[in-house]
Amino acid sequence: MTPPARDDALAPLPGDCLAQLVAIAGQENVILDPRALALASSDLIDWPWQRPAAAVVKPRSTEETARLARVAARHGLPLIARGAGLSYSGGGVPGGAAIIVDTANLATIDIHADDRHARVGAGTPWEALARALAPHGLKPAQPMPISGVHTTVGGAASQGMPGGMDGIIGLAVVLADGTIARTGSGARRQGSAFQRYWGPDLTGMFLGDCGAYGVKTEICLRLVPVRPLRFASFSCPDGATSVDIMTRLLQAGLAMRVVANGPGNGPGAEAAWTLHVTVEGATEDAADSVLAAVRADCGRQATEIDADVPRRLHARPFSIRGFVGLEGERWLPVHGVLPPTQAPSCLAALRRLLADRAAEFDAHGIRYTWTLSSTGPYVTIEPMFYWNDALTPLHLYYLSDRHRERFAGRHDAVQARALVRQARDAIRLAMDAHDAVHAQIGRYFAYRSVLEDGAGQLAARIKHALDPDGRMHPGALEA
Repeated sequence: MTPPARDDALAPLPGDCLAQLVAIAGQENVILDPRALALASSDLIDWPWQRPAAAVVKPRSTEETARLARVAARHGLPLIARGAGLSYSGGGVPGGAAIIVDTANLATIDIHADDRHARVGAGTPWEALARALAPHGLKPAQPMPISGVHTTVGGAASQGMPGGMDGIIGLAVVLADGTIARTGSGARRQGSAFQRYWGPDLTGMFLGDCGAYGVKTEICLRLVPVRPLRFASFSCPDGATSVDIMTRLLQAGLAMRVVANGPGNGPGAEAAWTLHVTVEGATEDAADSVLAAVRADCGRQATEIDADVPRRLHARPFSIRGFVGLEGERWLPVHGVLPPTQAPSCLAALRRLLADRAAEFDAHGIRYTWTLSSTGPYVTIEPMFYWNDALTPLHLYYLSDRHRERFAGRHDAVQARALVRQARDAIRLAMDAHDAVHAQIGRYFAYRSVLEDGAGQLAARIKHALDPDGRMHPGALEA
C-alpha cells in the first residue's frame, strides 16, 4: 500500500514510521493534511507552545492501538489520545511532533442489562450511549456531561469530572510500550467486567490521568435503572443563599442534582440567582415525597418559580453549539471543586476579585456569569467568560452550518483574550487558596507541585514505571 503524500516541512515522521502506521490502521485512517493536523492539535484555548502533530491515526481496536503504541515507542514519538478535543487545559495539545490517537473508530457499545454493566469504546459519545441504553430503561451510574453530544466516554475517563468517576468499573488501557492492561474484574483471563473492586483498585489509577499513564480504549460502566424524577426551581436573593441551600439539600440526601446560576456583569447583573433541583425516588410516590421535602426546606429562604430550566435540561441533557455564546462569543470557563464549608467564602472572594476588574472588562466587552453545581458532598464553582473574538477552527468545526455562517468574519480581540486569561489565572489561584481541587487538570491546573513528598514520589514512580520516556501526553499532570 502506498502511503499518502504529506508536507514534509510540517513535521516529518522518522524513517519508515509512516508506512508502519498505514500498515496498522489503513491508509484512510492515517491523517496527514496540515489543516486536519492543526485542528487535532488544539483545544478551546490558544496555547503559545502548541505545535501541529506529525500524524493523526484512527485505530479500529484495542489491538491496533497497542501496535500503534509500539511503533511510536520505536521511533521515540509522543502519543496523545483525543476524543472530541473540547477541553480547555492543554492536556491533549502537543508541543511538537507527536502522533494523535483519534478514538473516533473506537465506538462500540456492549450492554449487559441484567448484570447492570456495559463495555463501551473510548470514542463513544455520551449521547450515543444514552440512546442505546434507553430501551433497557437504564442509564450510566456515572453522571454524564452536558457536552455529551460530542464529548466521549473515554475523554471523561481521562480528563475526570467534578463529581468523580465512581460509575466507571473497569478499563482497557494501552501503555507506552504497547502493553494492553485491563482493570477491574474484567482483567481476569476468564470472567466478566461486572465489578471494579477486585484486588487493588487499578481502575482508579488511570481515571483523571489526562492520558499521562496510557491510552484508554474501552471503558466498563455501572448501569442503574431510570427512576421517577421531579423538578423544582427557586429564586434566591444572592449566591451565598444558593450555596447554603445547595449544601443543605445534598447533605440531607434530598437532591440528585442541584445547579445554581448567577448574574455576573453586563445586562441582567442585578437579577436574582436561580436554583434548580432534580430529585428522584424509587417510585412515583417516593419522588413526590422527596419533592415536598425540598419545597419545605427551600421555601424558608427562597421563592419557588417555574421549573422550566431543569425540565428542559432533563428533556435535552446534551446541548452544544460549539462552546460559544448565544451570539457567537468566545467562551472560557474555569472551575474549582470545593468542600461545602469553603464554598461561601470562596464565592465571596471570587466576586470581589472580578468586581475589581470591572472597568477593564467593560472597556473590552468582557462579561461573565456564574454556575454552581453538585451531585454530592462538594460544590463546583464555575465562572464563565464571554467576549467578542475570532473563533478558532475547533469552534467552527462543531458549529452547525447555519451558525458557522452567522458567526464567521469575526476579528481577533487580542487584548480581551489576554485579560480573560489573566482573570482565569487569578481565579484558579483564589480557588486553590480555598482548598479547591480540579477535574481536567491537563497542563493547566497544579498537580505534582502541590502533592506532599510521599504522594509526589508515588506519582513520579507510577509515571516512570508506565512511561519511562515520558512520551504519553507530555506535560500533563506536571509530569
